[in-house]
Amino acid sequence: MGESVLVFISHSSENKSGYIESIVQDLEACFINVWIDKRKIVPGDNLRKSIFRDGIDKADVVLIFFTEQSLSSSWVDREIKHVLREETKKGSSFDLRKVISIFDSTDTYDQIAEKYPELTDDLLHLMPLEYGKIELGKLVSAIWSKYLSLQGGDIETQKQLLAKERAIFQSEKAIQKLEGTIRELKNKTSENRQNEEFEKISNSGAVNSFIERRSELLKGMSIRGGSEDTFDGPLALGFIKPIANGMVITEKGRDFLAWLLLTGEENDA
Repeated sequence: MGESVLVFISHSSENKSGYIESIVQDLEACFINVWIDKRKIVPGDNLRKSIFRDGIDKADVVLIFFTEQSLSSSWVDREIKHVLREETKKGSSFDLRKVISIFDSTDTYDQIAEKYPELTDDLLHLMPLEYGKIELGKLVSAIWSKYLSLQGGDIETQKQLLAKERAIFQSEKAIQKLEGTIRELKNKTSENRQNEEFEKISNSGAVNSFIERRSELLKGMSIRGGSEDTFDGPLALGFIKPIANGMVITEKGRDFLAWLLLTGEENDA
């Protein structure tokens, strides 16, 4: 992966599948080096040494993910106590400032604020289980801001960098909203065109035989035309298609019958 900020992730094993693993993949896609027990610890390793000394202590930034599950996790509790103990230990080089607490909800934040007030601050970093690009972008910004601050980076440069990132995220959010609006308009336009087409077809009387045999067709039965049936219209319009032993309804034909039922045109046919 190359040289990058090293991030340790403290989490509940119950959140690993899906939530944490997804975040790890997203962070690595942003060129952030992630230390996670699943990858770093191999059979025979000293568990406590691997996690505390090789993981937490050596990491540039420590992310603690607080969720409903991690609140009752004994390992998360041990990792937190290690962080707090190291920070207060005489001669320790551990810096509590490198910790970023992440919360899946404001309820979790309130519980942690009472239990570990040292790990909560004015910045509420929310990362819901169903997070999106905006939340991920804020987390990446927080990681780099924390790392640069600890390295003694220029504060003004950091502010400018974060301001640009915030502008990018706001633009992405606006773009996503615009794309959603465009999709809605396209769907609405397409639906209106189809409604106009179906209305003209219904008024033409060219599909009366198709409408009369709708019950058989909707049951998936194949039909054959009788002496009084005329299926040239529905066939040409794509409402039915020929098979070896007759004709069956198509998806377009089902859409027409659904439109007919919703508009009440069926009673007039």
